[in-house]
Amino acid sequence: MAVDRVKISGYEMQVRHDTTQERLTRLASWIEKLVREKKEKYGNMSVTRCALLVALDLADKLDEQDDHLKEEIACKLRRLIGEINEVI
Repeated sequence: MAVDRVKISGYEMQVRHDTTQERLTRLASWIEKLVREKKEKYGNMSVTRCALLVALDLADKLDEQDDHLKEEIACKLRRLIGEINEVI
C-alpha cells in the first residue's frame, strides 16, 4: 500500500491507498471542487458541514447506482430463466 499526501479545502492529510498517486490526486481535486461548490451555495457553512453534505450526495448517487444495477441484473436473470425454461 502506498502513502501520499493530498490537500482538500486547506486540510492536508496523509492517505494510505492502493491506487495510483495520479488517481488519488484526481479524486482529491474532485472532492475539493464539490466542497467548494457547497461553500459557494451555502455561504457561511463550515468546511466540515460542506464535506458532510458532499459525502451524503455521493452516498446517495452510489445507492441509486446500486439499486439500478440490482434491477438490471434481476431483469437479465428473469430473461435468462425464461429462455432456459423455453429450451427445457
